Parts: sequence; C-alpha cells; structure tokens
Amino acid sequence: MQRVSPAARRVILWLIAVIPVSLALAGGVYSAVALPGCAACHDEAAFVSGTRDSAHAAVDCSDCHVGKALGDRVAFGFREAYHMVLPIVGGQDRDWAQVPDSRCLACHEAIETDVTSANGLRIAHVYCAASSQCSDCHSTTAHGSATSWVRVYDMETCLACHVSESSTQCDLCHEGRLPSSRVTSGVFAITHGPEWQQTHGMGNASTCTVCHTAATCEKCHGAGLPHARGFVREHAGFAASDAARCDTCHESRFCDDCHGLEMPHPKAFTRSHANAAAQDEALCLRCHADPDCTLCHETHVHPGGAIGTLGSGSGQ
Repeated sequence: MQRVSPAARRVILWLIAVIPVSLALAGGVYSAVALPGCAACHDEAAFVSGTRDSAHAAVDCSDCHVGKALGDRVAFGFREAYHMVLPIVGGQDRDWAQVPDSRCLACHEAIETDVTSANGLRIAHVYCAASSQCSDCHSTTAHGSATSWVRVYDMETCLACHVSESSTQCDLCHEGRLPSSRVTSGVFAITHGPEWQQTHGMGNASTCTVCHTAATCEKCHGAGLPHARGFVREHAGFAASDAARCDTCHESRFCDDCHGLEMPHPKAFTRSHANAAAQDEALCLRCHADPDCTLCHETHVHPGGAIGTLGSGSGQ
C-alpha cells in the first residue's frame, strides 16, 4: 500500500476543513442575495398591515433582525438556505426574532445623550432606561398591532422611580397634552379608566400619592390608605378601629390565610381562645406579646395582682 506523503496529507486535511466552510459561505452568500425575502413567509394580512402602518415601515427587515455586518448577513443567509428551504440544520427562531439594543442604537444613538420628545412625552433615556432594553417599551414600533408580545412604556413604571428619587411634577415629562389624553395605555389607563371604581386597586398603591392625598382614599377606604411601607407591622391598629373598612378591598380569607385564624376574631372567640393557644401558641405570639395574656389572666384570677399588694398577708 502506497503511503501518503506528509505534504499530501496536509492538502487533504486542508480540503476537508476548507471545502465545507467554502460551501457554507457560498450557500450563505447566494441565499442572502437570491432567495426570497422575509415577506415570502411573513405574509399574514394582519402582519403585513401592522408592519405597513408602523413607524419602521420603510426599514429593511434585516437591518433590525440580522444586522448590517457581512458575517451576520452570511450567517442568516446560511440559516435561510439550510433551515428554511432545506431543513438540514436546526434554527434559532427566537434568537433571530429578537432585536438587540445595538441595532436600535445604530440609528437612534442620540437617545444616549439627548432628552427625547415624542407623542407629548419627554424622556432622558440615559437615566430612565438605563436598566431596560429598547424592546421593553418599544415592542410595537416595527409591527404595530401584529406584535405577539406587546410591551410599552407605562406611567406606573416611571413613577416607581419618580415617587422616591425624582420629581413628580407632571410637566417634567408631559408636554402639550390635556389631562384627559395624557395616558391612554398601560396599567395607569386601566386604573383611571371609565371603570376606575372597580379597577383602581389593580395598580401600585404606592404611586397614588403623586396626585391624591391620603384623605382622598380615606373617604371610601377608611384610615390607612394608601398602605405605606411597613404597613403590615401597623395594620392591626387600623383593622381594630371602628372606622376600619378593610372589607372594601379584602375578603375575610385574605386575613385568615395569613393569620391562620378567623380574623378579626369573632365575639365568641374569647371563650374558646384557650384551645387555639394550646394548639399553636406561636400563632398567637405573631400578634400578641406575653403581657397581653398575663395582664388579663392574672388580674382576673388574682384580683389586685398575682402576688397581691406589698405587705398583704404579713400581719402588719
């Protein structure tokens, strides 16, 4: 058997390594140029109309979903040829559907330094969107109503910081808009919409004080609204008040599930509370301190105190 020379072996190994890469590269380049575009598959009527009416109607699909670099285009072309046309390799459909921030910033780089004004809003992205992705607030920009997972900017999200770290003056962010037209989407529109009496509790209660005083809430809910930070430690005092209106928002089981007992305690509970204490004393101590028991029991069983008064029974 004739032995293969080292030089020939190197050529063979080189061909084995290069030929598949060359074929893939050629296939990728060819498919990127010759194969039908995205519209060949993404032709649903709702998708077409939603894209046509969007702010990015004139932007090429690949600019957002593929990127402008040659390597990105070739890689996508290879995937289009050998996953979509010839299903030889698997595809990362979700990966290609995503739009990373870098592609948005390729055209919108000014938002990193400027205050942006649009649709009656002003926003400094460098502060307000520092920990967010562009698609967290602008998911409908390219495909409008056809977007399958809608995520838009929402006043509740903004107020999470504005209440504690920034100004709560409306005109800081809103410009040239009547109060009736300021918020038309998101949680805030639901909590302040036509059915607000039924829906206003669905939002973040900590943001209510931006526009409303505590007195506004107390008219319907009684004292303690909106619940402040640390309210759980203080809620017993409000719940025991004659003016308490907890049941306007909470069902009785809301209290029972946490306390493990019927709350507030019914009138007959005093006669049977010893059974509850015997079963789980720790449950009682979640709300009551030891003096709550001794103050009542010692005074009741031993009038004047468990040990009597000083000098009693001493003959003096």
